[in-house]
Amino acid sequence: MTESLIFFHSLTGSVTMSEIFESVKEELKQIENELDTNTECCSMYDSSKPSLMDMPVEIILKICSFLDAHFLKYTLSKVCQRFEDILADDHLWKYWVHSKTNGCFPTLPLLKIWDETQIDWEAVCVEMDVEMKKWTNVKETTRHIVVKDVHFASVDTVLLVNNGEICISGGRDRGMALWNVLEISPHDDSDNVTTFTDAKPKQIRHDAHAGWVWDLAADNINSASTIYSASWDNTVKAWDLEAGFECKQSFRCGMSALSVATVDHEVIAGLYSKKILSFDLRAGPSPTYAYKPHKGPVLALQTFNNMIASLSEDKTMAVWDRVAGKLLLSDVKIPTDKAYPVCISWSPSALYVGDSKGCLHLFNPEDHTYIRTHEIWPEPPIIKPSSKITGCYQSSGNMIVCSDRGEIKFMYNCYPPLEYTNVRSSTFDVTQLRYLNGVLVVGTCDSALEFWVPKDRYIPH
Repeated sequence: MTESLIFFHSLTGSVTMSEIFESVKEELKQIENELDTNTECCSMYDSSKPSLMDMPVEIILKICSFLDAHFLKYTLSKVCQRFEDILADDHLWKYWVHSKTNGCFPTLPLLKIWDETQIDWEAVCVEMDVEMKKWTNVKETTRHIVVKDVHFASVDTVLLVNNGEICISGGRDRGMALWNVLEISPHDDSDNVTTFTDAKPKQIRHDAHAGWVWDLAADNINSASTIYSASWDNTVKAWDLEAGFECKQSFRCGMSALSVATVDHEVIAGLYSKKILSFDLRAGPSPTYAYKPHKGPVLALQTFNNMIASLSEDKTMAVWDRVAGKLLLSDVKIPTDKAYPVCISWSPSALYVGDSKGCLHLFNPEDHTYIRTHEIWPEPPIIKPSSKITGCYQSSGNMIVCSDRGEIKFMYNCYPPLEYTNVRSSTFDVTQLRYLNGVLVVGTCDSALEFWVPKDRYIPH
């Protein structure tokens, strides 16, 4: 088959994507050889033979539509100046993003931030493509590792830090464990299925608290030196990662601490007593300030810039301005019927609240007004339990949402979120989800942690 026939069939769809890709690679090799040897290709050009160097842009773009965005950005655009110029067009990447999301991106296009910040359409498209290809081919791209029996009770909280290389877990056994993620998985390339392992943590504190460990936070997610743990024993503790995972401060809360978050030097604790306390490691064990925005226990906290959002069992969200030292909002209703909010994810483009009945509630991230509810897991028949959303992660182009029933959904972060695949955990009753730098971890009630680690994170022996 001649090159011209391949280009014609690529337009009509009568050849496979792999055949098109192979033909393009051959053309690229020829172009690179010509450039390396500095031949006089222009003067010797035979117009009867089609070439990528002078082919109409429309045909090149059609070929590009079959190739993944990562290859286009990091390989094809580097071949020659012409390809670089073609792929530098922001409108092209915008079109490809809209083709994936049915034109519904960004989630809230009328936000003020879009008047001040330009969307990096190329980066969004590449991220969408990379994540979609990874999770739709999860057995080929990741190692799924299940670690059991280190904790001897439910693992209620997990945390990833330092580019996803370190994981901390805590549970109802009152202990905490520190894991080196890349040392958990067997270094066997043939291992494409779930691996149950008896791997041991790098550090473990069986007596970390005198009560259940409910939540974890880090001083800096990408270069953490201190980890904070919230416990039913009325304390939040600070753990030094650089000094053997030793406790360097214990903050007395006066009531069970159910949630914890950090911003700058502050650590914020949400309590069963409806209060929220702020501590500073530099100021000692006493709270620096406190406020009471809810009528029920504080179940989750999320910081964003200088604001702190809190969710409560009273089905409301409150927003505190830490610079002004006052409540901006104290009674934002979560539109739920017999459900309560569980988790929160706040980014410049969207604020999501997941509830105990499988619904994801979208709020405006700038003025915190309610927009819409997305039913991620439909309400089952009355004889079956609902799916609680126990984790929600969002990036500029993607979302990961997890149910306590063990299903993890991967979606484009558009309006509404568009699912492209899902993965099931090997154990049941997932308690929390964390995602960082390609590494995914969940805690479960089955005394287990489950990891999905990209194979390319491992250094070959």
